Amino acid sequence: MTSTKTPEPSAVRKRAMGSPPAQNDSEKTSSTALTPEQRKKIMRTVFFALLVDIFSFTIILPLFPRLLEYYKQNEASDPTSLFSWTLRQLDAFKALLGIRGTRLDVVLFGGALGSLFSLLQFAVSPHIGRLSDKLGRKRVLMLCMAGNLASCFLWIIAKPFWVFVASRVVGGLSEGNVQLSVAMISDVTTPETRSRGLALVGIAFALGFTFGPAVGAALASHDLTGHSAFLDSLGLNPYSASALLAFLLILAEIVYLHRSMPETLVRRIVPAAKPNTTTTITAAVPNTQTSSTRLGTLSSLHFAYLFLFSGLEFTLPFYTYDMFAYTNAQQGALLGFIGLVASAVQGGYTRRRGHAIGEEKIVVQGVTTCAVAFALIAANSGSGSAVTSTATAAGWSLWAAATLLAFTSATVVTCLMTLASLECRRSSDARAAAANAPIGDSEHEDGSGDDEGSAMGSFRAWGQLGRAIGPLVTCSAYWIVGARTTYAVGSVALFAVSLWVHRVGKGIARDRKAALGKKQ
Repeated sequence: MTSTKTPEPSAVRKRAMGSPPAQNDSEKTSSTALTPEQRKKIMRTVFFALLVDIFSFTIILPLFPRLLEYYKQNEASDPTSLFSWTLRQLDAFKALLGIRGTRLDVVLFGGALGSLFSLLQFAVSPHIGRLSDKLGRKRVLMLCMAGNLASCFLWIIAKPFWVFVASRVVGGLSEGNVQLSVAMISDVTTPETRSRGLALVGIAFALGFTFGPAVGAALASHDLTGHSAFLDSLGLNPYSASALLAFLLILAEIVYLHRSMPETLVRRIVPAAKPNTTTTITAAVPNTQTSSTRLGTLSSLHFAYLFLFSGLEFTLPFYTYDMFAYTNAQQGALLGFIGLVASAVQGGYTRRRGHAIGEEKIVVQGVTTCAVAFALIAANSGSGSAVTSTATAAGWSLWAAATLLAFTSATVVTCLMTLASLECRRSSDARAAAANAPIGDSEHEDGSGDDEGSAMGSFRAWGQLGRAIGPLVTCSAYWIVGARTTYAVGSVALFAVSLWVHRVGKGIARDRKAALGKKQ
């Protein structure tokens, strides 16, 4: 089947000039028409907004144990409370694993809430991406920000445990900032600058996770309910000061984005067939199938990596507690060190050298480094939860492993996102060519634009599923077979993922060389 239909000359000229689609998109900006300075301004806006978002998100992390202890003191004796019901389910889970005692109850509680958040993200991420393809990135981002604001407000008045859980549910269903930031950066970058742009997401994460928890811990001593009986009557809890700060930060972010961020989703200009050239529709179909298949493979890799990494990483506080009896301050220092090193690697290596070296190669480096890190920890761990090696050797291995994990944090997810984004773009272009769309118009029949937001939402969803179940599985293994076996098996599994990435990367590198050859 062939097609030789071409658009009217006036339509061609309008689309070639980058004019917006006729669906109320007056604010849309074509990345092909942007100057380098405009692109930099958009990416700066995305970066600062995302940094504020992650900073406010991480404020709560060091407060989980104290919040849960607060709810335990106030609601554990009430058999009708949500907290008591959850505690009974936790006891049943512990009995299934053969765990005794209550020392880790709060940690298990925190892990369960974290898994709930990630499961909600797994469910909602594809829908957020799909909406952003139809309504625009900025509009959906503002809706997500409104949900985040509501989540923070619920946290402020979360005197009962069920309100706190509700705040986490609302937050999990509305947290689309990261994937939409990735989509916005992808909208205004080229394949050559994609990894450089997306590295900003990793830098924002590293900085947010470095300073957010420290601020949250500092505010933990400021109990607003002690200043006024009126505030206590509003339903505030002892840690509402941190929630109030997060609320104000999100509110400021909403105002900043509304004033500074343009819409970035537009119809892209893709080379189309010449007017008198007969194009076979089926000729482009293999390219579409290849990109879709590879995107599915990258999603599976994303899940496998985050299942292992997030699970093993989640057990590190238990390990440092058993090994060194680390305090909260020492735990914070270790996490801060990882965050600072990761920021330096993101800015100095991933962002500057990612595309030149090849994102697939950097992913292999990062996953292999992660495997070595946990192998190092396993080698200096005892056979059970109590570690028997010398404190000096184990301490050296812990900080060496932390350095390696910082490199992993700074490379793997950023480069996987870049590879997935590039595959989304290639798949979209292939579909446009297959339909013989005029001037590469990749608009769908329903009037929506590119489906990169939806595809990247699905990619992120698989990662969130790994984050949800990884800690549950790995913590269970940690308590049943001990630290050494858990980290050793995890290290071997990470080496296997590294080999898998290497195999997939060969195909990506081969296609990249073929594309460069066609351009030349």
